[in-house]
Amino acid sequence: MKKKYESLLKLGSKKSYSNNLNKRIRLLNTFCIIWIIVVLIFVSLEVIVGIALEFIKKNIITFDFINLNFFYAHFFILTSLPIIIILNKNFHFKWARFFFICVFILVNCYASLIISPGHYVEYYFLLLSLIVITLFERKSVSYFALFISFLLFLTPYYFYVVYPKEYVDRLIILETLCIFLVVHLLVNYFKESNIKSERLLALERDRVISDKMILEKQEAQLRELNEFKSHFFVNLSHEIRTPLTLIQGYTNQLNFDKSETENTQKTSIIKEQCQQMQNIINNIMDLSKMESNQFQLVSTPVEIHSFLEKHFINFQSLFIKKNITFTFNNNTLKTTILIDQELFSKAITNLLSNALKFTPINGSVSINTSFSNKGLKINVIDTGIGIQKEDNQSIFKRFYQVKNHITKSQGSGIGLAFTKSIIDAHQFSIDVDSSFGKGSCFTIFIPNTYVETITDKAVEKPIDTNKLNTITKESSLKATSKTNNKTILLVEDHKQMRDYLKKVLKNYTITEAENGKEALDIIKTKSFDLILTDYMMPVLDGEALVKQLKKEQNKTPIIVLTARSDQQGKLSMLRLGIDGYLQKPFIEEELLMNVKNSISLYKNVKEFDKVNTQEEVKNLNAYADKFNTKITTYINSNINSPLLTVDGIAEYMKISRSTLNRKVKSILGQTVSQLIQEARLEKARNLRAEDPFATKKQIAEAVGITNTTYLFDKLKERYGV
Repeated sequence: MKKKYESLLKLGSKKSYSNNLNKRIRLLNTFCIIWIIVVLIFVSLEVIVGIALEFIKKNIITFDFINLNFFYAHFFILTSLPIIIILNKNFHFKWARFFFICVFILVNCYASLIISPGHYVEYYFLLLSLIVITLFERKSVSYFALFISFLLFLTPYYFYVVYPKEYVDRLIILETLCIFLVVHLLVNYFKESNIKSERLLALERDRVISDKMILEKQEAQLRELNEFKSHFFVNLSHEIRTPLTLIQGYTNQLNFDKSETENTQKTSIIKEQCQQMQNIINNIMDLSKMESNQFQLVSTPVEIHSFLEKHFINFQSLFIKKNITFTFNNNTLKTTILIDQELFSKAITNLLSNALKFTPINGSVSINTSFSNKGLKINVIDTGIGIQKEDNQSIFKRFYQVKNHITKSQGSGIGLAFTKSIIDAHQFSIDVDSSFGKGSCFTIFIPNTYVETITDKAVEKPIDTNKLNTITKESSLKATSKTNNKTILLVEDHKQMRDYLKKVLKNYTITEAENGKEALDIIKTKSFDLILTDYMMPVLDGEALVKQLKKEQNKTPIIVLTARSDQQGKLSMLRLGIDGYLQKPFIEEELLMNVKNSISLYKNVKEFDKVNTQEEVKNLNAYADKFNTKITTYINSNINSPLLTVDGIAEYMKISRSTLNRKVKSILGQTVSQLIQEARLEKARNLRAEDPFATKKQIAEAVGITNTTYLFDKLKERYGV
C-alpha cells in the first residue's frame, strides 16, 4: 500500500528533471490527493449525519437534507483533481498547476459566495499564495497571487456583499492585509531556507560521493597492490626455492671418491643455480636503487651490432632447446650508441627472457634494428601468447603481472619494471605493441643525440640463423632407468629439477611431463604407481591437476612438491586428498620414504579393490561421505561452544577417542583437533569479512575461543591477516 501511494505521488516526475522540479510535481500530486481525501471525508460525514438525523426525526430517509450547491461543488472537485493528476502523469506540469489554481479559486469563490455565504469561508484564500509559492520558482508570481488572493478575500465584503453592514464596517483592511503578508513571508522564508539547506546537502552529498569514490579507488589500488605483492612473494619464493633444492640436492650427492667428470657436472649445475639466485637478488636490489635514484649511469660508446650479436648467441641455445626460431636482423649501418653497457645488457636480457618464457614451441622470436627520422629503434618481436590491450602500459609497473597460465607459476613482476627504469635512466623510451594471442613487439627508441653512425663502412652481415637452427633439439618427454618395475609420473616444468628428481628416484621408472595438461594426456593411455607433481606450473598447475584426477576418481597416490611456504596452499591441497606435501628444499630421504610408503599403501588399495566387489567399494565410499557430513555438521553446530572437544565428538559419534582419530585421519587427512581448529579459524575469518566492526572479543566468543590473542595469532599465521 505504501509503495502504491509513493508511486502515485511520483507521477510525472523524471530522472532527467531537476530535483526542484520533481519536488514541485510531487507537491502538486500531494495537494490533489489530500484534497480528494478531505472532500470524500466531508461528503461521507454530511451524508451519514443527514441520514441519521432524518431517521431520528422523521423515522424515514428522504435525502431532503442534500444541498445541491454543495453536491455540485464537490462533484466538480472530484472530477477536476483526477484530470490534474493525469496531466501531471503525461508530463504537462505547467497546465496541471494552472488548472489546479483555477479550480482552487473557483471552488472557494463558489463556497464563500453561494454555498456558505457569511461563514468566513473566504479565509481559505490565505492558502492561495502559499500554494503558488510551492508550485512556482519565481517570486513575482507568488506576490501576484498574494494580491489576487487578498482581492478575492474582500469580494464578500465589498463587491458581492454577503455580510451585514456592521460586519463590513468592522473589517480592518490594513490588519487583514498584514496577516496575508506575514503568512506569505513566513512560508517564503522557510522555502528559501529549505532550498539553501538542500543545496548545502547536495554539495555535501556530492563531496561524500566523491570521497567515497576516492576511497573505493584507493581501496581497489591497495587490494590490487596487496595481490601483486602476494603474487610477487609466492613466485619469488618459487624461483628461489627451486635452485635452492637443486643446490642442496647436488651438494649432498657430491662424492669425491667418484669420477671427476660426474662431480664436475654436478658442480656446474650448482654454480649455474647460484648464479640464477644471484641474478634474481641483483634485479631486486637494482630496481630498489633505481626507485630511490641511487643509480649512477656510466655511459660509454658501444657498437650496437656486436652488442646485440653477443646477446643473440647467448640465447640461441635456449631457443633451440624450446624449438623456437630465433633471428637477428641488423638493418642499420655500423652504429655506435651511448649507453651504460652493463645496465642496458640487463634490459635486453629481460626482454629476451620474457620472449623465451611466453613464446610456445615452434614459435619465433627476432631482434630487429632500424633507423627512423628521430633516432634508432631496437625491436624484440615474438609470436607468444600476447597481452590484452588494456594491460599494455600496466606491465611496466612494479609487481604487475598479466594474469595467464604462465605468470601463475613463474616470474616476479619486476623484470619489465626494471627494464623500463633502465631505459628511462638513459633518457630513451620503451613501448609495447601487443594483442592477446598474436604476440608482442617491444620497441626501444634511442634519440639521435645518443647515436653515431659511420656511413662509409659496410653493412654488417647478418648471422646465418638458419644454419644455427639446424642444431639437434632435445626431447621433452622420455622414460629413464628401469631397475624397478614401479612407475612414477613426474610433473615438473623446471628441466633441471626433473633431471635432479630422476637421479633421486633412479630405482623407479620415470615418465616426465612439463605441466598438468601434458600429465592428463599421458594418464589417459598409461597408469602409474605414483604421481609426483610440482604445485606451481604453467598451462595447468598442480592444484588443478589434482582436482581433475579426483574428479575422475583416479586413486593413484599423489605427492606434491612446492616452493610455496604458506599454510593456505598446503591445506587446500591436503583437502583434495593428496598423499604427501613436501616443501622445497626437501631432504632426499624424506622424499624417498614418502614415495615408498605411498606406493605401498596404493598396493594395498589395489588389492582391496580386487578382493571387494564394486558394490562394496561404493558402500564404503558412501559410509565415508556420511561420516564426514555427520562430524562436520556437529562441529559447525557447536562451534561457538568452548566445550567442543575431541572427547565430546567421540561421545556424540558413539566411538572411542582413538577410533575417532583414526577414522578422521584416514577419511579427511587431518586429526580431530586440526579439524576443529580449521573450522573455528574459517568461521572467524568469515565473521571478520561479514562485519568489519565486530570486536575481537565478539568474534572469539562466536567461535568458542576464550583467548582472543591466541585466536588472532592463529588467524595471522593461517591467513596472513
